[in-house]
Amino acid sequence: MDASTLLADPDAIRLECFVSEPHSVTLVVRAAQRRPCCPKCGVASTSLHSHYTRHVADLPWHGVTARLELHTRKLRCRNELCERKVFCERLPEVVAAYARKTVRLNAALTLLAFAMGGEAGARAACGLSLQVSPDTLLRRIRQFQPQSHAPIKVLGVDDFAFRRGQRYGTILVDLEKHQPVELLPDREAETFAAWLRQHPEVEIISRDRGGSYAAGARAGAPHAVQVADRFHLLKNLLDGFEKFLYRRHTQIKAATQAVFHSPQSLKGERAGAEKIPTPSAAQALLTAQRQAKLARREHRYRAVKELHRAGLPILTIARRLNMQRCQVREFIAAESLPQRRARSAGCSPIYRYLPYLQRRWEQGERSSRALWKEIKSHGYAGAEVTLRHFLQRWRVSSSTEIEVQTATRSLPGRAPSVRRIKWLLFSPEKRKEEWERQLADELCHRSGEIDRAQKLVRDFHRLLRERRADELQGWLGAARASGIGELVYFANSVGQDRTAVSAAFVNEWSQGQVEGQVNRLKFIKRATYGRAKFDLLRARVIHQPAA
Repeated sequence: MDASTLLADPDAIRLECFVSEPHSVTLVVRAAQRRPCCPKCGVASTSLHSHYTRHVADLPWHGVTARLELHTRKLRCRNELCERKVFCERLPEVVAAYARKTVRLNAALTLLAFAMGGEAGARAACGLSLQVSPDTLLRRIRQFQPQSHAPIKVLGVDDFAFRRGQRYGTILVDLEKHQPVELLPDREAETFAAWLRQHPEVEIISRDRGGSYAAGARAGAPHAVQVADRFHLLKNLLDGFEKFLYRRHTQIKAATQAVFHSPQSLKGERAGAEKIPTPSAAQALLTAQRQAKLARREHRYRAVKELHRAGLPILTIARRLNMQRCQVREFIAAESLPQRRARSAGCSPIYRYLPYLQRRWEQGERSSRALWKEIKSHGYAGAEVTLRHFLQRWRVSSSTEIEVQTATRSLPGRAPSVRRIKWLLFSPEKRKEEWERQLADELCHRSGEIDRAQKLVRDFHRLLRERRADELQGWLGAARASGIGELVYFANSVGQDRTAVSAAFVNEWSQGQVEGQVNRLKFIKRATYGRAKFDLLRARVIHQPAA
């Protein structure tokens, strides 16, 4: 079969003539084999029985539909031991038995189906003069027989969501060949173990820190080396570090105020700020609304704390107070009411045109569209809606005097979040700005626990980066002795999975490409709007197009 030639197999068929019609062309071809073989016994025969004609679709000619009128023969099988007495001449490189499309046309449709799916593939095929329905393309995917893969020595395993939070499956990847080899319908340990028993050649299993895959690997391939993923190790540690910092909200707030409101830090701020507007009646109303929301939030926080001290589970508290479980957990973990960060004006390009806008506003111009056109002629590249939102503050205020944030300020527009504090403490000194170094020093000075936690997190990162497996046991002991609950929990979990974690320090394999295959799977799943059955999703994920 060759898609670049006029005939699918020039050695097996010859062209006699072609018939041209307005929207199609028919090629009249005849089988050219000298001694066709019986498909049952393989014995060649020249004993003619009769002729017959087949009509099959072929690849289009520059947008014109092409069909083959194939004249072939029926022959007698002269092998007395053969059960078949009469057989049809086979042309396996041109068209399969009973098929209505040539082999190369089916191959093109299969390629289109795997690349685009049913509906999108059918629309693309119509533009290429390939008449096919979405259901036919889906059948091509399901009927495709993947090539048998070589023995798998290094296996990566991870889960994916059929429906997030409800049903999950498992993807298995050959890390040496960068190919997904199988999808499993769930993420149970026994399912994974059963697959491993069918593939005893697996020597290394890279996985995340989920317990089900560890148990499945131990049951199905006890001889294989399990390798915990380094990224997930560090992520688990940093997640615990963030939870610890969240409980230190009061200390973080005090350190932030000490750094951001010191005379040295405010000196540069005042140089780029103008007078704050006098509150109007509308602003007073907004302030009252915010205070009422804060009071309701404080009441909820106290109620969550009281119910938690009474021993009620999180789900019961959430249902009783009509709250999300994640918010209940947030309130339980916090030592004081978590403060929501205030919005900041930031460094909008509008501030460059503020004097002009103030002057036009005082002259009586209130149309945001007219003002937008005027400053646009002076070089403003923003959208009209941005200016409209900016002018809304003037519409509810009695003054146009607002605080102007300069682009050269040394501090952030708002107090950093706990997540940013985490990265601020974790990042190396050379990557920090001056205010970040000041805040990190202030936090460590105010809290010995934060200082110890920062050192432990950085030490673990150094051990992981430098592959110091011999120092891991000492770090685990220091983390347990720190008394910091989140780090103690992390150290205990690492101790329970010590063999796989130690292998991560000395082994090159990781979950990087497995995560990439999961992203590819998500793309395929979302392209089908989440409606693909498991067999269809599996076929598209493990399919590897020919190079």
